[in-house]
Amino acid sequence: MNPFFDISIDKNFPDDQLSLRNLGEKRVYAIIGRRRSDFWGTDGISSTKHYIDVVPGDYDNLFIHKILKWQPIWDIDRVVEHHYQHFIVNQPQGDDQFLKHMKYVILPQLKKQRNAEVRVELFEQWLNQKTPNPKEEAKSSIVNHNIMHVGNIHAPTQFQQGSDNSVQTLHNKFNKEEIQQAFELLKKDIQSLDEQIRKDFAMEMDYAIIQLAKEKDIKPQLLNIGSLMTQAGVGVFSSLLASPLWEIIKPHLGFH
Repeated sequence: MNPFFDISIDKNFPDDQLSLRNLGEKRVYAIIGRRRSDFWGTDGISSTKHYIDVVPGDYDNLFIHKILKWQPIWDIDRVVEHHYQHFIVNQPQGDDQFLKHMKYVILPQLKKQRNAEVRVELFEQWLNQKTPNPKEEAKSSIVNHNIMHVGNIHAPTQFQQGSDNSVQTLHNKFNKEEIQQAFELLKKDIQSLDEQIRKDFAMEMDYAIIQLAKEKDIKPQLLNIGSLMTQAGVGVFSSLLASPLWEIIKPHLGFH
């Protein structure tokens, strides 16, 4: 198969789902035969199918086909993100490999497709969001040393440097136990949902746990979970809504 994609075990998997259908071990390479023609008076010859082995590149083509056919067009980043999350959940240290595959294998082929300009632009936007900007990295490496004399302060205080080279980064700190408890409640609530939706939730939650363990920001995953909740209908998640954790976590899921 192809490790970069979430491939279903079902060979008849519908094309309107985020995962790719399973192509099996063999695919039809050519059909040789001749149709009957009443005009020329020729007899028909039965067609013969010739098969070849399925290779990883076939799934690259299937992924490109999904991007070209996905509707609505502005939502194709969700397709790419789905397979990205699937890859890094299974290979937590391999996100760079996935991005390189998208940039140097998928993107050039996508650009060759007819009338694909808008989809190429959206695909590149997704890549740019995931790929660090070298200029920004260089800028963020500049450190300003400032001495501040502060008296007694009895309220939360934020300092912001006004120099051009200063970089202010706000990190959201999440309580790991609260997030894990919230995810356990979500797992109960999604049991009645479609299998593919449950799989999408599980992928986002698993990756969020991995990021938490690395003390990295999980805001993108929480927003993705919030989006999935909206699609399924927020009322479905009765266990989470009834918990005191809901008031804590809902702003991070994109709910106000």
